[in-house]
Amino acid sequence: MNDQMYFDTKNYTGNHLHVDNYKNEYTRFVEGIAWVRQDDSMDLFFDNFETDRERQELFVDNGYYYETFKGGYIGNVKTDEEAYDMFQRWVDEVLSPYRKKDIKSREGAE
Repeated sequence: MNDQMYFDTKNYTGNHLHVDNYKNEYTRFVEGIAWVRQDDSMDLFFDNFETDRERQELFVDNGYYYETFKGGYIGNVKTDEEAYDMFQRWVDEVLSPYRKKDIKSREGAE
């Protein structure tokens, strides 16, 4: 599949869903956006990077789709519930461990 054709703006309706990782008041808030496709499925994206290095290491260096407007592609879902579940799982399994590792490496450099 050609990424450029799949992610072409004409394939989206313009509607979108904001998803987050909220669990309780102690959870650091992170947000993603699920863009609705013409077939009513949604493509889930993240663009709330703390640094350019984070964006580069999480998406670009690993060969995942990234674009300036939508951000980094996480996956495709069919329902709002799936969007929330996939995003929360991605934050727990990918983003949070990366950020914790990055903090430790910065502390070690000081």
